[in-house]
Amino acid sequence: MLVLFPPGCRVSRLRNAFDNDRTVVRPIAFDRSKYGLPLQVDACAIGSIPGFIKKPLPHRLGFYEIALVTSGRGRLELDGAALDVAPYRLCLTRPQETRRWRLENAQLEGWLAFFEADFLDGFFADPCFVESVPAIACAAADRSIALTRKSFDACVDLVGAMADELRTPRSDSSHLLRADTYRLLMMLQRAGRSARVGEADPSLQLAARFAQLLASDARMGEGVAAYAGKLETTTRTLNRCLRSAFGRTAGELIQQHVLLASRRLLLQTQLSAAAIAERLEFSDASYFSRVFQRHMGMTPGTFRRQRKSASAVANVHCETTRDH
Repeated sequence: MLVLFPPGCRVSRLRNAFDNDRTVVRPIAFDRSKYGLPLQVDACAIGSIPGFIKKPLPHRLGFYEIALVTSGRGRLELDGAALDVAPYRLCLTRPQETRRWRLENAQLEGWLAFFEADFLDGFFADPCFVESVPAIACAAADRSIALTRKSFDACVDLVGAMADELRTPRSDSSHLLRADTYRLLMMLQRAGRSARVGEADPSLQLAARFAQLLASDARMGEGVAAYAGKLETTTRTLNRCLRSAFGRTAGELIQQHVLLASRRLLLQTQLSAAAIAERLEFSDASYFSRVFQRHMGMTPGTFRRQRKSASAVANVHCETTRDH
């Protein structure tokens, strides 16, 4: 059986057969280079993806997906929770959740928007921003949201506009798509205020306090134990709460925020890589360069040159537009 996956995604190499008794859970990672530009967002109609998984085959996304259902009924299973699937419903999947569609006659139509978390994190300087949106932070069972026709149509119009932008992406498309994604999340939040976020849950409160500490200041030299001490808890409890709330450990979130800070310093200052490594408390500049390259696919110097070059092209485009 050949199973195809959505555009903007690539499937990790796995053995090629599904076994009825022991079905492989297929991981699907985001392809940042699909459009030739380093984009971390995609949008399209479900009907434009002939091989979109509609049968009950388990798979795991490495990114967020917002599905706006226009046709089809059944359930979407997310880590064992069953979400209602019906017209004018929005179903939201978080990264690394094992999911499978259980649809009547495998019928499903609608629109999709999917993106990686740091597509927005980098803009808001907050590695926990996306997970703090109530419609995302709520339990899987609450992430099928019935929308009014007016709200649903507004979301579809926005996702359709994103898809149009992606047909001919330009040097400044990432800025427009980031704004559209943020607007979509806010529309989602307003439409789904009845979803249970669990604000009184001590576990979520601890995760929120950690996020506040991390946003205020994060350095590579400050370990998980130091954060746990400030929060008057144990590293084990802290990691358990963070996995539940954000799907990541404290160490992963610290490193992500430090890398976010390093990218900002590379683009917004003239500090050398060595000076940035010292400010962020890496053991030395070579370790900073290795960590940065492992996560970004390029050295700090290459990142600075490429991003500033892309910014210059975008500025020229904007100036040309104003002249006309």
